[in-house]
Amino acid sequence: MNIEKAIKEFKNYTNNYIELHHKCKLKVDHTLRVMNLCGEIAESLNLSKEDIELAKLCGLLHDIGRFEQWKRYEAFVDADSVDHADLGVEVLKNNNYLSKYLQDSTLEQTVLNSIKYHNKYSIPDNLEEKDEMFCKIVRDADKIDILYLYTIRMLGNRKVDESFSDSIYNNLINCHEINRADVKTKGDTIAISLGLVFDINYQKSFEILKEKKYIDKEIDNYIETSDNDKFKEQLKEVRKIINKYIEERITC
Repeated sequence: MNIEKAIKEFKNYTNNYIELHHKCKLKVDHTLRVMNLCGEIAESLNLSKEDIELAKLCGLLHDIGRFEQWKRYEAFVDADSVDHADLGVEVLKNNNYLSKYLQDSTLEQTVLNSIKYHNKYSIPDNLEEKDEMFCKIVRDADKIDILYLYTIRMLGNRKVDESFSDSIYNNLINCHEINRADVKTKGDTIAISLGLVFDINYQKSFEILKEKKYIDKEIDNYIETSDNDKFKEQLKEVRKIINKYIEERITC
């Protein structure tokens, strides 16, 4: 497996989509950051060189469905268009396109699983242990970069003056991930990103979150812009809970 060759093929594929809209370029940038994060996490697990490269390939391809999604629907919201992970699997299966990235066909299902399940609420229980590991690596890396994007206000550049609903707030302070189906208020939409921390798997991922201070930066953004005192107090309490959780996951 040659990751540099894979990156070249990925860029060749995405160049045509970038011409459609600048948002496609942002997805390329996100993808390359996720790929590198996958490499970092894989290295921290003392995986073989081949498996580190495989983890990076999974990261490189995790959002490949995004580009066809934009072409078909001019949208990146799955609820308004199509599940981009499922579409990514479809793209790679068409005309055996995955073979341009991966020469060892025995690893194809591992890559496809990492793509298919990177955005799902949970990973199926029936995956092979190795496939589950690569799914978790990609899910961690993707969540870390999503949190980064919130800190620079590319995903959360908005003023929120509605507090968390009671059920969502209770989920956060009890360290539970947030299900979109439970969202009731504008404040609850913020909880979705903050709750990503509770579905992180690896120590290295938590170390990155701590080092980069992504949670603090995102929460600061909302505290600075909100006029709702109750929401500000909720955010301060959630910050304490999440930072304590991160610290515990690093030291456990």
